[in-house]
Amino acid sequence: MATQQRTRVTRDNSAVLLIDHQTGLFTGVRDIGVAELKHNVVGLAKAAQILGVPIVAATTARDSMWGPTIP
Repeated sequence: MATQQRTRVTRDNSAVLLIDHQTGLFTGVRDIGVAELKHNVVGLAKAAQILGVPIVAATTARDSMWGPTIP
């Protein structure tokens, strides 16, 4: 059995990917409240920014009825 060399996750080999964080889609989340979800996503993005980790924000339908992406 071959052994794999593990690579430490760093800001140079990783990124934070935020997908479909649009205002209208937040209301479909039932596990936590909308305000807490927004707080968590914004906190994750701010932490990534402070640590210098690239952030990629993507949406499947930018100009759809789901509204704008959370700033």
